[in-house]
Amino acid sequence: MAKLLASRLCPRPPGVEPLGVPDYAEGMLAAFRKIVNTWPARLLLVLLGASFASWGVADVVRNIGAGSTAVATVRGHDITPQAFMAEYQASLRRESERLPDPSQVPTEVKFQVAQQTLDRLVTQQALAGEVTRLGIAVPDEQVRQAVFAMPEFQGAGGTFDRRVLLQVLANNTMTEARFLDLIREDVARNQLLQTVGAAGQPSELLTGMIHKYLGEHRTADTLTLPFAGQPLPPAPPEAVLRRFYDNNPARYTSPEYRHVKAVILSPDSIGRSLDVSEADQRAWFAQHKAEYVSPEKRSIQVITTGSANVAATLAAQWRAGAGWDAMQDAAKKAGATAVPLDDATQEQVPSPELARAAFSAASGAVVGPVVEPLGTYVLRVASITPARNPDFGAVGDGVRAKLAAERAADLIDARAQKLQDLFAGGAKIDEVPADLGATGAAGTLDAQGHTPDGSPAPIPAAPDARQAIIDAAFKTNPGDAITPIEGPSHTWFAVAVDSVTKPARKPFDQVRDQVLADWRADQVHHTQETEAAHILTLVKSGQSLANAAWGSGRQVARTPPLARGRPQPGVPAELSQRLFTLAPNEATMIETNAGFVVAQLAQVIPPDPRADTAGLSQAREGLTRALRDDYVQMYATAVRDAAKPVVRPNVVMGLVLQPNE
Repeated sequence: MAKLLASRLCPRPPGVEPLGVPDYAEGMLAAFRKIVNTWPARLLLVLLGASFASWGVADVVRNIGAGSTAVATVRGHDITPQAFMAEYQASLRRESERLPDPSQVPTEVKFQVAQQTLDRLVTQQALAGEVTRLGIAVPDEQVRQAVFAMPEFQGAGGTFDRRVLLQVLANNTMTEARFLDLIREDVARNQLLQTVGAAGQPSELLTGMIHKYLGEHRTADTLTLPFAGQPLPPAPPEAVLRRFYDNNPARYTSPEYRHVKAVILSPDSIGRSLDVSEADQRAWFAQHKAEYVSPEKRSIQVITTGSANVAATLAAQWRAGAGWDAMQDAAKKAGATAVPLDDATQEQVPSPELARAAFSAASGAVVGPVVEPLGTYVLRVASITPARNPDFGAVGDGVRAKLAAERAADLIDARAQKLQDLFAGGAKIDEVPADLGATGAAGTLDAQGHTPDGSPAPIPAAPDARQAIIDAAFKTNPGDAITPIEGPSHTWFAVAVDSVTKPARKPFDQVRDQVLADWRADQVHHTQETEAAHILTLVKSGQSLANAAWGSGRQVARTPPLARGRPQPGVPAELSQRLFTLAPNEATMIETNAGFVVAQLAQVIPPDPRADTAGLSQAREGLTRALRDDYVQMYATAVRDAAKPVVRPNVVMGLVLQPNE
């Protein structure tokens, strides 16, 4: 909860609305009441109620018609629409970022996020009631430590910065007292759940079984029958080739091709057509010069301690040639703190004395001890990025491109309207005037965007817009009206299809050489498969792989010890996985791109707990985490069910389906 709360409170990117939801308008609720009376909404309401009932919340369906505006009530405490929506909108934003178009979130996704949000809030409230019932108290000092440890509120020096906290709270219109109350609730809840989870300790027997399973290694004897390098059979009679040709029509059928003409209007195409004078460029550069000016930045490594003697010892060790990793270890052993500050300006260094020392030293120099009221510092200048203050001559080409892009962005909507008007008036692709700033393309391509010779069709557009143009071309028929389409990357385009060449089998005489090559490859494949199957049969009948392969001239090789779930270079991943399903001396066969592989399990090597202490510890830690998570989940579910929450799906559905603000 603390991390979730901190992420909600942290400053947002530009354009993201503050957390919180205004009071809902009565008109909106009235509109919702009309919607609820429709059959689709009633069906959705039943499904939503069923989804919440799947928690084991018995009162859901009975309370569909309840008059309360609360989303849910847990032990007499209402979860308000405002509290629900704050959590729901934050979760929905995170979920929408995974979608191809974050602005278009399917309704089923919205309800899934709503269910998860409500489940979380109900469980939190039920646990809060349990904390109160058990009398769990959190001292002020523990709350303070929890806040100080949150990375979201640490300044450039890696320590708690109260100014950052106050700024974040102000941005989210939350008082410090309310924030501390939330942290106190979170710490108390964690104390309760950690106590429950502490019971999750695996037995030595179970730990040993898991370690034996995970740490087991296996080796196998393998025989490879490759496709490459095999003698090719002589050319068969013509009738055999023709029969192979007839039996494999897809191999010798060309795809559908379309001859397409396209006109593309984008900020890039408009920008390249604009006449941007040098005077305009210089004027723009003068206005935006701050974008090209950057102060000197330095990456520094800082060690902070309260002891001048410790600082002097660490400084001497550093000057003697110790690396940063070694210095971090040394600082930790000495009770000091080691923090890197990467690409910081002088103003970003939290201490003025430290900043002056860092920015007056040469690259690679170790400086210190630097004594301050709050501690003693030793630092090293890891790298220096010089200040940048270029003149127009050094950035002229980039200025021209940026100025043209700005002007193009202002022009594209009007130009797109002109393009629409042209085609609405019956203009052809070839009749688009040059001064519009559009670019044209014409040629033959397939649905993958390849020309008949297999090369990518040269469509002058960004990759996502290029794919949209290809898709549109294969949805357009010859003679269709030309309609401009707004595609990705603020690109407008229109396509016309002149002709369509349907998929067709290539004449036998045209592809005879390819047919012969394919037939020979097929024969080699069949020969190798037959021999591999024969060897596998001999092994399954009781022979070793070496004996079964005797006389074939092929070498049997033993794999290195293979670990479960960890592919080994040189061993096909499918074979490595399959070996862990075999009994000792059992054999298998797989096909790879290079040939067939017959393998016989040779050894099963169990781990030695005395030698593999790291693996045993890893198994114990993994089991402990899993058991603790299970205990906590079962306990939280039991507490939630005992609280007998009253959930109102009608209110939830109204909030989720309300129009966007």
